[in-house]
Amino acid sequence: MTRQDILLTGSTGFIGRHVVRKLAPLQNLRLICIVRGGERHSQAKSLLEHGVILVEGEFYDESLVKRTFGKYRVQQVIHLAAIRGAQRVSPAEIWRVNVEGTSLLLREAFQHEVQKFIHCSSVGVYGTVPPVVPAGINTPLHGDTQYHRSKAAAEEAVQDYIRRGLNAYIVRPTIAYGPGDDGFPKTLTQLARRHLLCLPRSNHRIHLVDVERLAEIFLKLVVRDPGTPRVFIAADASPVPLRDLLDLIHCHYYGRPYPRFMRLPDLTFELAYRLLQTLGNERWSVRLALTSKDWYFQSADTYVALGIHPVSTREAFGRFLRESATFL
Repeated sequence: MTRQDILLTGSTGFIGRHVVRKLAPLQNLRLICIVRGGERHSQAKSLLEHGVILVEGEFYDESLVKRTFGKYRVQQVIHLAAIRGAQRVSPAEIWRVNVEGTSLLLREAFQHEVQKFIHCSSVGVYGTVPPVVPAGINTPLHGDTQYHRSKAAAEEAVQDYIRRGLNAYIVRPTIAYGPGDDGFPKTLTQLARRHLLCLPRSNHRIHLVDVERLAEIFLKLVVRDPGTPRVFIAADASPVPLRDLLDLIHCHYYGRPYPRFMRLPDLTFELAYRLLQTLGNERWSVRLALTSKDWYFQSADTYVALGIHPVSTREAFGRFLRESATFL
């Protein structure tokens, strides 16, 4: 069987590291990873141990991308890299990387007639909190931050190339958790341990995704061609009440539920959210929304289409806590 070269961006990120571990054991497959710093990157040794080829540079550098497609016979592209919403960069930089960088990869992939292009988007394209829950693949996009708008624009670019004939798929993960997490779930766990997180009195539902299942979605899309749908939402089997998740975390460390005195009236959160929006503080308004509103999604069709068994957040997050005791 002929070896297949797959160009992967974002291999050093949280999701990317898990995707590499999932794909690396496949026979007749070679990962070509564009990495800032190349072999000097802190993750380079681990990537090389998985047999990947490192290409030093930025995925949005046009000359580098052209050289890479010219040097390797790329059959598939997995595009995970992006500037995330939590990073403090200018709107122009977010657009340049997330939108123009994606468009560059799409253009080269289309010109070189790659077999498949798999784009990692975000459920943030619906907004920090979807106007209607559960949000599904037919829910209108409503990006409400610079990051979310850039991801929606990148999706539009992918859809444009699909209409031109490119065999492309879009994966919209919700917030992922698992070993190596450095985002919202890790912060949530740390705040719960320190009793620093106040909750609304109403018990809102949130929807996370186990990073192992997310990586499996990318694996399935590499080895299969489902055809339709072209968009997949990646989330756990069902949403979980935030209070239940905090109780799970607190019981893991202290053997008892999260303190009831940490609950405040819902109106407190609503007024604080409106104030932050008025002040234009995206960073904190997003954080507040994630802990005081409902946000969950229709993900069952993804698992049916790809033949994957979704996991319970309580089960997988509990395992994450046990396996990450020293990390957290």
